[in-house]
Amino acid sequence: MRLLKKFTLGGHRAFEGMFEAFNLFNHANYGSYTIIESNANFGKPSANTNLAYQPRMLQLGFRTTF
Repeated sequence: MRLLKKFTLGGHRAFEGMFEAFNLFNHANYGSYTIIESNANFGKPSANTNLAYQPRMLQLGFRTTF
């Protein structure tokens, strides 16, 4: 989710402020299921540790254009 606000400073100049949230509700991200039959977790979903932004993450950003 991204919130963006742009402020015009006159002419071609502007200032933007951004707020971004990834995994805002902090749900587990399941990527695949365990398919190795000898594994005790066979058939169960496994958390994908390679996903970016797995835990809740918030960030602020600012940009000026001229």
